[in-house]
Amino acid sequence: MRPSKALLATCAVGAVGALSASAALADQSADTLADYTPFVAFEPFDRSAACSTTFSSSAPFEIPEGYEQQVIAQEPEGATKDLWDMNTQNETGRQVGRYLYRTHEVGAATSDAAFATKGSQVSVTDLTTNQTRVVAQRRDWERFDGIVWTPWGTILAAEETTAAAVRDPQVPNAEAGLVYELYLDPSDPTRLDTSRAGGDGIAARPALGSKSHEGMRFDSRGNLYGISERDGGGIFRFVPTRRGDLSAGRLQVLRSDDGELGVGEWVTLSPRAARINADTEATRLEGNGYFRPEDVETGASTGRDTNNDANTLYVAITGTDEVIAVDLSSATRPFAYQYVGAEAGNVPPGNETGFDTPAFDSPDNLALDRQGNLAIAEDIGGTLTRGNDIWIAEPSSDDGENPGADRQPAAVVERFATLPDCAAEPTGIYFSASRTNRSRRNRRNVVTTPETLFVHRQHAGPGSAPDQEIAITPSPGFEDEQ
Repeated sequence: MRPSKALLATCAVGAVGALSASAALADQSADTLADYTPFVAFEPFDRSAACSTTFSSSAPFEIPEGYEQQVIAQEPEGATKDLWDMNTQNETGRQVGRYLYRTHEVGAATSDAAFATKGSQVSVTDLTTNQTRVVAQRRDWERFDGIVWTPWGTILAAEETTAAAVRDPQVPNAEAGLVYELYLDPSDPTRLDTSRAGGDGIAARPALGSKSHEGMRFDSRGNLYGISERDGGGIFRFVPTRRGDLSAGRLQVLRSDDGELGVGEWVTLSPRAARINADTEATRLEGNGYFRPEDVETGASTGRDTNNDANTLYVAITGTDEVIAVDLSSATRPFAYQYVGAEAGNVPPGNETGFDTPAFDSPDNLALDRQGNLAIAEDIGGTLTRGNDIWIAEPSSDDGENPGADRQPAAVVERFATLPDCAAEPTGIYFSASRTNRSRRNRRNVVTTPETLFVHRQHAGPGSAPDQEIAITPSPGFEDEQ
């Protein structure tokens, strides 16, 4: 994500939480019902929106016919701070999809006064009551970005920083960002479980490495994947010693002969060195280095992976304007290839007509729908002449009928939405769980369904609304009218 803008909100410590691990394991139904196939579910935009100051703050995106957008939460509701970043829901357990969790990418608070606006948070919106509250926040937490629901019903939230401004007193040797596991109250979905993790419901997980974390996703084997968001950052896999326990295991970095693509291997980092600075250790081991990898996606969240027999890791590489895919079919011999980008041959080459940036520029966040379509949000940054876009990449097909192929680029990549607020970026794209509540607020129309795409409008432009959670949803009955 880009560096933060001036903070807008004041806040107080709140508490919100959710489900126990035992309850989570009782129900694994989280698959989204969303189908955003280009030219089938929507007619793509042929160009980005030009920068504007006259857009509606209640409907900031330009979206296709047949879709609606509504603001379901915004800063500073529930004492939330600025910089709403990535999203997840309670993907397992009771009431799947009722709660929408997010990270806040503000810096650490170096004083008591700064804690009004600094010190990262995790917050939640209850999609039944439409109430937003803070789950947890700490002064030493900084630039919370990545968030993921674990298969056992906890939340992981991660710091995106290469140099910690305020080190965790429990992990003082960690030079960069850490991942934290939040245990959620099994009886009250608005509180942390303070009977866990030493009495506050929060556990640092330094075994996952000290680095600039962003996207995190599990695979079907229980391994956790992530990146280091920096120039030369790697792609990482964590193999826990005991499934479901992230306190110990092997942190590994992807290494290929050419340093980026092709057949590779997972090289294990020294656990002691990784807890201090995983980047330094990955460099020593000659792990692949990419130009600002950011988000990752697998079929183990709400979406469905149709490629490589559902064994694919997708990685957004912001600095080189591409999304790569890693075939994980072999546990020991991963294969990386270009999935979206100019070299993959599925996006327009060069600058977009009438603008001074590429048509497909700086991919950041990723999300899979039920057909294996990969949503991709841009984060161009800088002084823009056009807005950031959300793209949809449709998978190739091996048999000509069913989506999915082995080690093939996306067949079609089209623009789904565009944001004329050029100061803002779309963050945290996430397709809703299959049993997401059909939410209502103040007798308004339905705003969230099992086909909703959640997205934040972050870094909102001057004079407009604060950061917002937007629900983009197919209009009721639209497909029946076609």
